[in-house]
Amino acid sequence: MNPTLPQPARNRRMDILRAITIVLVVIGHTGSIPGASWWEIHFPLCTYRLAIFLFASGYFFKDIDWRTYPSFVWRKTKALAFPLLGWNIVYACVATIFVWKNAVDYLPPIQRIWTFHALFAEPFWSGHQYIFNLATWFVGMLFVGLVVYGLIHITTRQCKYIDHLLLVFYFGIAVLGLYAARFPLGHEWLLPLHVSYALFFIHFGKYYRRYLEPFIERVPTWLLLPIILLFQYTVVHFTGIKLFALVWMNFEGLIVAPIGLAIAGILLWMRLCRIIEQNVLPNKLEKWVSESTWDIMTHHIFVKVMVAWLLIHFAIEPQLLPAYRQSIWFLPSTMDYWTLILLEVGLPVAFHYAFGWCKKRFSLFLNKKDNALGTSV
Repeated sequence: MNPTLPQPARNRRMDILRAITIVLVVIGHTGSIPGASWWEIHFPLCTYRLAIFLFASGYFFKDIDWRTYPSFVWRKTKALAFPLLGWNIVYACVATIFVWKNAVDYLPPIQRIWTFHALFAEPFWSGHQYIFNLATWFVGMLFVGLVVYGLIHITTRQCKYIDHLLLVFYFGIAVLGLYAARFPLGHEWLLPLHVSYALFFIHFGKYYRRYLEPFIERVPTWLLLPIILLFQYTVVHFTGIKLFALVWMNFEGLIVAPIGLAIAGILLWMRLCRIIEQNVLPNKLEKWVSESTWDIMTHHIFVKVMVAWLLIHFAIEPQLLPAYRQSIWFLPSTMDYWTLILLEVGLPVAFHYAFGWCKKRFSLFLNKKDNALGTSV
Protein backbone atom coordinates (compact mmCIF):
# COMPACT_ATOMS: atom_id res chain seq x y z
CA MET A 1 0.00 0.00 0.00
CA ASN A 2 1.29 3.44 -0.90
CA PRO A 3 1.68 5.37 2.38
CA THR A 4 1.68 8.78 0.68
CA LEU A 5 -1.27 10.83 1.79
CA PRO A 6 -3.44 12.27 -0.99
CA GLN A 7 -4.18 15.93 -0.90
CA PRO A 8 -7.27 16.52 1.24
CA ALA A 9 -10.41 17.46 -0.66
CA ARG A 10 -13.92 18.22 0.47
CA ASN A 11 -15.02 15.10 2.26
CA ARG A 12 -18.76 14.87 2.86
CA ARG A 13 -18.45 12.06 5.37
CA MET A 14 -16.12 14.14 7.53
CA ASP A 15 -18.48 17.11 7.18
CA ILE A 16 -21.26 14.93 8.57
CA LEU A 17 -18.94 13.64 11.31
CA ARG A 18 -17.97 17.15 12.43
CA ALA A 19 -21.56 18.35 12.32
CA ILE A 20 -22.81 15.43 14.42
CA THR A 21 -19.93 15.70 16.88
CA ILE A 22 -20.42 19.40 17.60
CA VAL A 23 -24.11 18.71 18.23
CA LEU A 24 -23.05 15.97 20.67
CA VAL A 25 -20.81 18.51 22.42
CA VAL A 26 -23.76 20.90 22.75
CA ILE A 27 -25.94 18.07 24.07
CA GLY A 28 -23.31 17.21 26.65
CA HIS A 29 -23.28 20.82 27.90
CA THR A 30 -27.06 21.16 27.98
CA GLY A 31 -28.18 18.28 30.17
CA SER A 32 -29.59 14.77 30.00
CA ILE A 33 -31.37 13.80 26.81
CA PRO A 34 -35.07 13.30 27.58
CA GLY A 35 -35.96 9.62 27.54
CA ALA A 36 -32.41 8.47 26.80
CA SER A 37 -31.04 7.78 30.27
CA TRP A 38 -30.26 4.12 29.48
CA TRP A 39 -28.19 5.08 26.44
CA GLU A 40 -26.41 7.85 28.32
CA ILE A 41 -25.42 5.43 31.07
CA HIS A 42 -24.25 2.56 28.86
CA PHE A 43 -22.91 4.50 25.85
CA PRO A 44 -21.76 7.83 27.38
CA LEU A 45 -20.96 10.62 24.95
CA CYS A 46 -18.11 11.85 27.12
CA THR A 47 -15.96 8.87 26.15
CA TYR A 48 -15.40 9.92 22.53
CA ARG A 49 -16.79 13.36 21.55
CA LEU A 50 -13.60 15.41 21.67
CA ALA A 51 -11.44 12.51 20.51
CA ILE A 52 -13.41 12.64 17.24
CA PHE A 53 -12.33 16.24 16.64
CA LEU A 54 -8.69 15.31 17.29
CA PHE A 55 -9.10 12.34 14.95
CA ALA A 56 -10.54 14.59 12.23
CA SER A 57 -7.57 16.97 12.52
CA GLY A 58 -5.16 14.09 12.03
CA TYR A 59 -7.24 12.65 9.21
CA PHE A 60 -6.56 15.75 7.12
CA PHE A 61 -2.98 16.26 8.25
CA LYS A 62 -0.66 16.90 5.30
CA ASP A 63 3.02 15.98 5.18
CA ILE A 64 5.27 18.89 6.11
CA ASP A 65 9.02 19.44 6.34
CA TRP A 66 11.29 22.03 7.90
CA ARG A 67 10.63 24.49 5.09
CA THR A 68 6.87 24.30 5.42
CA TYR A 69 6.68 23.94 9.22
CA PRO A 70 6.69 27.73 9.87
CA SER A 71 3.80 28.19 7.44
CA PHE A 72 2.01 25.24 9.07
CA VAL A 73 2.33 26.87 12.49
CA TRP A 74 1.24 30.22 11.06
CA ARG A 75 -1.88 28.65 9.47
CA LYS A 76 -2.84 27.01 12.76
CA THR A 77 -2.17 30.25 14.62
CA LYS A 78 -4.48 32.20 12.30
CA ALA A 79 -7.15 29.49 12.30
CA LEU A 80 -7.08 28.55 15.99
CA ALA A 81 -4.95 30.69 18.33
CA PHE A 82 -5.85 34.19 17.12
CA PRO A 83 -9.63 33.60 17.07
CA LEU A 84 -9.37 31.88 20.47
CA LEU A 85 -7.63 34.87 22.03
CA GLY A 86 -9.81 37.39 20.20
CA TRP A 87 -13.05 35.90 21.43
CA ASN A 88 -11.54 35.48 24.86
CA ILE A 89 -11.14 39.26 25.02
CA VAL A 90 -14.73 39.67 23.86
CA TYR A 91 -15.96 37.39 26.63
CA ALA A 92 -13.80 39.26 29.12
CA CYS A 93 -15.89 42.30 28.19
CA VAL A 94 -19.10 40.28 28.54
CA ALA A 95 -18.01 38.99 31.95
CA THR A 96 -17.18 42.55 33.02
CA ILE A 97 -20.67 43.72 32.11
CA PHE A 98 -22.21 40.83 34.05
CA VAL A 99 -20.09 41.72 37.10
CA TRP A 100 -20.97 45.42 36.86
CA LYS A 101 -24.66 44.56 36.65
CA ASN A 102 -24.31 41.99 39.45
CA ALA A 103 -26.17 39.55 37.17
CA VAL A 104 -24.63 36.29 38.43
CA ASP A 105 -22.56 35.09 41.36
CA TYR A 106 -20.14 32.68 39.68
CA LEU A 107 -17.84 35.14 37.88
CA PRO A 108 -14.48 36.35 39.27
CA PRO A 109 -14.05 40.01 40.32
CA ILE A 110 -13.09 42.47 37.59
CA GLN A 111 -9.47 42.69 38.73
CA ARG A 112 -9.12 38.96 38.01
CA ILE A 113 -10.85 39.23 34.65
CA TRP A 114 -8.39 41.69 33.14
CA THR A 115 -5.11 39.93 33.83
CA PHE A 116 -2.52 38.75 31.32
CA HIS A 117 -2.95 35.19 32.57
CA ALA A 118 -6.75 35.17 32.13
CA LEU A 119 -6.59 36.84 28.72
CA PHE A 120 -3.69 35.04 27.06
CA ALA A 121 -2.55 32.01 29.08
CA GLU A 122 -5.55 30.37 30.73
CA PRO A 123 -7.35 29.76 27.37
CA PHE A 124 -4.63 27.20 26.59
CA TRP A 125 -4.95 25.50 29.98
CA SER A 126 -8.40 24.91 31.46
CA GLY A 127 -10.31 27.59 29.51
CA HIS A 128 -12.56 28.34 32.50
CA GLN A 129 -11.44 31.93 32.98
CA TYR A 130 -14.82 33.46 32.04
CA ILE A 131 -16.96 30.28 31.82
CA PHE A 132 -19.21 31.71 29.07
CA ASN A 133 -16.71 30.46 26.48
CA LEU A 134 -15.33 27.54 28.48
CA ALA A 135 -15.82 25.04 25.64
CA THR A 136 -12.98 26.76 23.75
CA TRP A 137 -10.41 25.25 26.12
CA PHE A 138 -10.37 22.40 23.60
CA VAL A 139 -9.19 24.77 20.86
CA GLY A 140 -6.13 25.70 22.90
CA MET A 141 -5.32 22.03 23.45
CA LEU A 142 -5.83 21.29 19.75
CA PHE A 143 -3.56 24.16 18.69
CA VAL A 144 -0.69 23.13 20.98
CA GLY A 145 -1.20 19.46 20.11
CA LEU A 146 -0.98 20.13 16.36
CA VAL A 147 2.13 22.32 16.73
CA VAL A 148 3.88 19.61 18.77
CA TYR A 149 2.64 16.87 16.44
CA GLY A 150 3.95 18.72 13.39
CA LEU A 151 7.36 19.17 15.01
CA ILE A 152 7.65 15.48 15.85
CA HIS A 153 6.46 14.64 12.34
CA ILE A 154 9.23 16.54 10.57
CA THR A 155 11.96 15.19 12.86
CA THR A 156 10.96 11.56 12.26
CA ARG A 157 9.43 11.51 8.78
CA GLN A 158 12.45 9.91 7.10
CA CYS A 159 12.47 6.85 9.38
CA LYS A 160 11.25 3.52 8.00
CA TYR A 161 7.94 2.28 9.39
CA ILE A 162 7.67 5.54 11.32
CA ASP A 163 3.87 5.71 11.23
CA HIS A 164 3.60 2.33 12.93
CA LEU A 165 6.29 3.15 15.46
CA LEU A 166 4.73 6.51 16.25
CA LEU A 167 1.35 4.89 16.81
CA VAL A 168 2.92 2.76 19.53
CA PHE A 169 4.90 5.71 20.88
CA TYR A 170 1.87 8.02 21.08
CA PHE A 171 -0.18 5.26 22.67
CA GLY A 172 2.49 4.95 25.34
CA ILE A 173 2.51 8.71 25.87
CA ALA A 174 -1.29 8.73 26.22
CA VAL A 175 -1.17 5.87 28.72
CA LEU A 176 1.47 7.71 30.76
CA GLY A 177 -0.64 10.85 30.67
CA LEU A 178 -3.73 8.99 31.86
CA TYR A 179 -1.70 7.30 34.58
CA ALA A 180 -0.25 10.64 35.74
CA ALA A 181 -3.75 12.14 35.75
CA ARG A 182 -4.66 9.81 38.60
CA PHE A 183 -2.50 11.90 40.93
CA PRO A 184 -3.17 15.47 42.16
CA LEU A 185 -0.50 17.11 40.01
CA GLY A 186 -2.10 20.53 40.00
CA HIS A 187 -3.56 22.90 37.43
CA GLU A 188 -0.19 23.71 35.87
CA TRP A 189 0.09 20.15 34.52
CA LEU A 190 -3.16 20.23 32.58
CA LEU A 191 -1.71 21.32 29.24
CA PRO A 192 1.03 18.64 28.98
CA LEU A 193 -1.49 16.02 30.08
CA HIS A 194 -3.95 17.27 27.45
CA VAL A 195 -1.27 17.14 24.76
CA SER A 196 -0.28 13.60 25.75
CA TYR A 197 -3.90 12.58 25.07
CA ALA A 198 -4.26 14.66 21.91
CA LEU A 199 -1.13 13.39 20.15
CA PHE A 200 -2.39 9.82 19.99
CA PHE A 201 -5.76 10.68 18.45
CA ILE A 202 -4.28 13.16 15.98
CA HIS A 203 -1.90 10.45 14.81
CA PHE A 204 -4.65 7.85 14.85
CA GLY A 205 -6.60 10.03 12.40
CA LYS A 206 -3.66 10.13 9.98
CA TYR A 207 -2.89 6.44 10.52
CA TYR A 208 -6.51 5.50 9.93
CA ARG A 209 -6.62 7.26 6.57
CA ARG A 210 -3.30 5.83 5.45
CA TYR A 211 -3.59 2.22 6.56
CA LEU A 212 -6.84 1.25 8.27
CA GLU A 213 -9.63 2.85 6.28
CA PRO A 214 -9.49 0.55 3.23
CA PHE A 215 -9.77 -2.53 5.45
CA ILE A 216 -12.44 -1.20 7.80
CA GLU A 217 -14.51 -0.04 4.84
CA ARG A 218 -14.74 -3.66 3.69
CA VAL A 219 -16.14 -4.88 7.01
CA PRO A 220 -19.94 -5.16 6.64
CA THR A 221 -22.02 -2.89 8.83
CA TRP A 222 -24.06 -5.78 10.24
CA LEU A 223 -20.83 -7.16 11.71
CA LEU A 224 -18.94 -3.99 12.64
CA LEU A 225 -21.64 -2.13 14.58
CA PRO A 226 -22.56 -5.01 16.95
CA ILE A 227 -18.87 -5.57 17.74
CA ILE A 228 -18.34 -1.89 18.56
CA LEU A 229 -21.52 -1.56 20.61
CA LEU A 230 -20.82 -4.79 22.52
CA PHE A 231 -17.30 -3.57 23.29
CA GLN A 232 -18.56 -0.18 24.50
CA TYR A 233 -21.30 -1.70 26.62
CA THR A 234 -18.96 -4.28 28.18
CA VAL A 235 -16.21 -1.80 29.08
CA VAL A 236 -18.64 0.76 30.51
CA HIS A 237 -20.52 -1.92 32.45
CA PHE A 238 -17.46 -3.48 34.08
CA THR A 239 -15.58 -0.22 34.75
CA GLY A 240 -18.61 1.64 36.10
CA ILE A 241 -17.84 4.83 34.18
CA LYS A 242 -19.98 7.79 35.18
CA LEU A 243 -18.41 10.85 33.59
CA PHE A 244 -15.09 11.42 31.85
CA ALA A 245 -13.89 15.03 31.91
CA LEU A 246 -11.03 15.53 29.47
CA VAL A 247 -10.88 19.21 30.40
CA TRP A 248 -9.68 18.23 33.90
CA MET A 249 -8.02 14.97 32.77
CA ASN A 250 -10.46 13.15 35.02
CA PHE A 251 -10.91 9.63 33.69
CA GLU A 252 -11.99 8.10 36.99
CA GLY A 253 -8.59 6.46 37.49
CA LEU A 254 -8.80 4.42 34.29
CA ILE A 255 -5.77 4.23 31.99
CA VAL A 256 -6.37 2.08 28.89
CA ALA A 257 -10.19 1.99 28.81
CA PRO A 258 -10.56 5.69 27.86
CA ILE A 259 -8.41 5.16 24.77
CA GLY A 260 -10.30 2.02 23.74
CA LEU A 261 -13.70 3.65 24.22
CA ALA A 262 -12.67 6.72 22.24
CA ILE A 263 -11.44 4.56 19.34
CA ALA A 264 -14.69 2.58 19.44
CA GLY A 265 -16.70 5.81 19.36
CA ILE A 266 -14.70 7.08 16.39
CA LEU A 267 -15.25 3.85 14.44
CA LEU A 268 -18.94 3.83 15.35
CA TRP A 269 -19.61 7.33 14.09
CA MET A 270 -17.42 6.92 11.02
CA ARG A 271 -19.62 3.99 10.01
CA LEU A 272 -22.87 5.77 10.89
CA CYS A 273 -21.71 8.77 8.83
CA ARG A 274 -21.03 6.43 5.91
CA ILE A 275 -24.60 5.15 6.18
CA ILE A 276 -25.91 8.74 6.19
CA GLU A 277 -23.67 9.64 3.25
CA GLN A 278 -24.98 6.71 1.21
CA ASN A 279 -28.66 7.11 2.04
CA VAL A 280 -29.25 10.85 2.52
CA LEU A 281 -28.88 13.36 -0.28
CA PRO A 282 -26.30 16.11 0.27
CA ASN A 283 -27.83 19.14 1.92
CA LYS A 284 -26.76 22.57 3.03
CA LEU A 285 -27.53 21.94 6.70
CA GLU A 286 -24.70 19.46 7.22
CA LYS A 287 -22.28 21.83 5.46
CA TRP A 288 -23.46 24.86 7.46
CA VAL A 289 -23.04 23.11 10.80
CA SER A 290 -19.70 21.54 9.82
CA GLU A 291 -18.28 24.89 8.75
CA SER A 292 -19.55 26.56 11.95
CA THR A 293 -18.07 24.17 14.51
CA TRP A 294 -15.75 26.90 15.83
CA ASP A 295 -18.62 29.34 16.37
CA ILE A 296 -20.87 26.73 17.95
CA MET A 297 -18.15 25.62 20.35
CA THR A 298 -17.36 29.22 21.27
CA HIS A 299 -20.86 30.62 21.72
CA HIS A 300 -23.36 27.86 22.52
CA ILE A 301 -22.97 28.09 26.31
CA PHE A 302 -23.53 31.84 26.25
CA VAL A 303 -26.62 31.28 24.10
CA LYS A 304 -27.92 28.93 26.81
CA VAL A 305 -27.23 31.54 29.52
CA MET A 306 -29.11 34.24 27.62
CA VAL A 307 -32.05 31.95 26.82
CA ALA A 308 -32.38 31.18 30.54
CA TRP A 309 -32.22 34.91 31.36
CA LEU A 310 -34.97 35.70 28.84
CA LEU A 311 -37.20 32.93 30.17
CA ILE A 312 -36.78 34.07 33.76
CA HIS A 313 -37.48 37.72 33.01
CA PHE A 314 -40.19 37.38 30.37
CA ALA A 315 -41.85 34.03 31.11
CA ILE A 316 -43.04 35.10 34.56
CA GLU A 317 -40.53 32.95 36.44
CA PRO A 318 -38.74 35.51 38.65
CA GLN A 319 -38.68 32.99 41.52
CA LEU A 320 -36.02 31.09 39.57
CA LEU A 321 -33.60 34.03 39.50
CA PRO A 322 -31.56 32.85 42.56
CA ALA A 323 -30.95 29.47 40.90
CA TYR A 324 -29.95 31.23 37.66
CA ARG A 325 -27.46 33.42 39.51
CA GLN A 326 -25.73 30.48 41.16
CA SER A 327 -25.00 28.16 38.21
CA ILE A 328 -24.28 28.53 34.53
CA TRP A 329 -25.84 25.10 34.00
CA PHE A 330 -29.25 26.16 35.32
CA LEU A 331 -32.18 26.06 32.91
CA PRO A 332 -35.86 26.81 33.61
CA SER A 333 -38.10 23.78 33.41
CA THR A 334 -40.34 25.56 30.90
CA MET A 335 -37.61 25.41 28.25
CA ASP A 336 -38.03 22.58 25.77
CA TYR A 337 -34.78 20.61 25.55
CA TRP A 338 -34.61 20.19 21.78
CA THR A 339 -35.65 23.78 21.14
CA LEU A 340 -32.72 24.87 23.26
CA ILE A 341 -30.35 22.56 21.34
CA LEU A 342 -31.63 24.08 18.10
CA LEU A 343 -30.95 27.59 19.41
CA GLU A 344 -27.49 26.70 20.72
CA VAL A 345 -26.55 25.31 17.33
CA GLY A 346 -28.60 27.53 15.02
CA LEU A 347 -27.73 30.96 16.41
CA PRO A 348 -23.93 30.46 16.18
CA VAL A 349 -24.37 29.07 12.65
CA ALA A 350 -26.37 32.16 11.68
CA PHE A 351 -23.71 34.35 13.28
CA HIS A 352 -20.95 32.52 11.37
CA TYR A 353 -22.51 33.22 8.00
CA ALA A 354 -23.65 36.75 8.89
CA PHE A 355 -20.14 37.60 10.04
CA GLY A 356 -18.68 36.03 6.90
CA TRP A 357 -21.05 38.03 4.70
CA CYS A 358 -20.13 41.28 6.47
CA LYS A 359 -16.43 40.49 6.19
CA LYS A 360 -16.79 39.79 2.48
CA ARG A 361 -18.71 43.01 1.86
CA PHE A 362 -16.14 45.00 3.82
CA SER A 363 -13.32 43.47 1.77
CA LEU A 364 -15.12 44.38 -1.47
CA PHE A 365 -15.59 47.90 -0.19
CA LEU A 366 -11.88 48.24 0.58
CA ASN A 367 -10.95 46.83 -2.83
CA LYS A 368 -13.23 49.30 -4.60
CA LYS A 369 -11.77 52.13 -2.56
CA ASP A 370 -8.21 51.05 -3.41
CA ASN A 371 -9.10 50.76 -7.11
CA ALA A 372 -10.68 54.19 -7.07
CA LEU A 373 -7.58 55.70 -5.46
CA GLY A 374 -5.34 53.94 -7.98
CA THR A 375 -7.40 55.25 -10.88
CA SER A 376 -7.36 58.82 -9.55
CA VAL A 377 -3.57 58.71 -9.13
